[in-house]
Amino acid sequence: MRLGFLAVIVCAARASAADDPDTATHAWAPASSSAPPAGAPLPAPIPTSRTRHGFFHSPEPGGDPVDYVTPRFEPAGFPLIGGDSDIGFQFGVVGTLSHFANGVRPYDWNMDFLLSASVKQGPAALEIAQQTYLWQFDLPALEGGELRLNPEASYNQTINYGYFGLGNASSGAPPPASNPNHGRFYQWIDSVVQARSSARLHLRGPLWAEFAAQYLFVGPGLYAGSALARDAAARAGDGSPLVYGTRPLSLPSLAAGFSYDSRDGEIFAHSGMFHEVGVRLEEGIPFGDDVRYAEFGAIVRGFVPLGGPLVLAGRLVANAQVGHVPFFDLFQAGPFDQKEMPGGSAGIRGVPVGRYLGPIKAIGNLELRAMLVEFTLLRQNFTLGNDVFFDAGRVWSDYSFRSPLDGRGLGLKYGVGGGVYFLWGEAAMLRIEAAYSPDAVSENPSLPVGIYVNDNTMF
Repeated sequence: MRLGFLAVIVCAARASAADDPDTATHAWAPASSSAPPAGAPLPAPIPTSRTRHGFFHSPEPGGDPVDYVTPRFEPAGFPLIGGDSDIGFQFGVVGTLSHFANGVRPYDWNMDFLLSASVKQGPAALEIAQQTYLWQFDLPALEGGELRLNPEASYNQTINYGYFGLGNASSGAPPPASNPNHGRFYQWIDSVVQARSSARLHLRGPLWAEFAAQYLFVGPGLYAGSALARDAAARAGDGSPLVYGTRPLSLPSLAAGFSYDSRDGEIFAHSGMFHEVGVRLEEGIPFGDDVRYAEFGAIVRGFVPLGGPLVLAGRLVANAQVGHVPFFDLFQAGPFDQKEMPGGSAGIRGVPVGRYLGPIKAIGNLELRAMLVEFTLLRQNFTLGNDVFFDAGRVWSDYSFRSPLDGRGLGLKYGVGGGVYFLWGEAAMLRIEAAYSPDAVSENPSLPVGIYVNDNTMF
């Protein structure tokens, strides 16, 4: 599910995990400053046992001005701006409610709400391409900071999701003009209801155990005469369906694994590593549709300071699915939090989402990034930066690694480009990037460039 957005905040960002590299914060929504009123004294520290992970914090003279001790609620609401060349211009609103108490940092708990839509030119007129409704909850310091829970629920509908066929050599050639649904030939409708919760349990030092439980109801819509409708009616050589998951399905799944996090900050890491490895099991209901599979995934990330503000950041993704995988999961990867790959803003930038599908994926990303200029405006702190990047990868349609669907040769897909970062306060990061890829012509025939407006760094 795509959630490419960033809040245009009406107040400063709250203190975040960037202030404490041992504190893991995954909540996407920035919020308001939680400093006490001007001139108000900080309350006397209460006895709290600071854990080795830094979740508990009592205000100290001359230290962090944020009051984490006094029990209070902090609401905030602001508009959203985002989008990309796949879904168009995205807009909406977000609300957030944080509770502070007992010295827990960055907050005792946080609740976020999102309503958004995107508009893009369709085959005949401007249309609402995507709509998203989301609620999520963050409990960062359960069991003395040893456990973190993140339940969420959402609904998402996208009417122009891409499907170009299976394999690394799928064609994006324009369909015949005689096709009655010419403008929708490579599109389908994705409607998803999701209920999900992740859990992060500290083991030792930077090592954590990761768990996720998820329920999805997916109701795909097939356009008449489209590539997906064609493949849904086709059969493989053994008589089995060529693609699975073209009818409405319930999809419960469980994931488990480990993560290693030694970054010096989550919002913009200058040094350290962040790795994930895990397995996910998914079962489709009704059972008669024969949708079920196992997924093994690993993501390796590293950050190396080069001197001054320059940081070299790299990521490698390896993902393998075994079984009868629904077609819409063939362009997803990630053992705990699935992202659209290989195409899209989380994979190979410039390659459209859904352009290449396969159960085996390998992706590499290399970025040179820096935060360069700090300034203050209306008593708020801002930092500007930029990045240049190169992304590459490919998919395989089966484990023989010789399928004609994958073509011959190396078959690497790539994207190259750059962007700018806009950091408001300590936690609200806006990322605007443009990427050239030869495959971008599938989405933008006149301009083979992908445009992305998202929150936070890519990895």
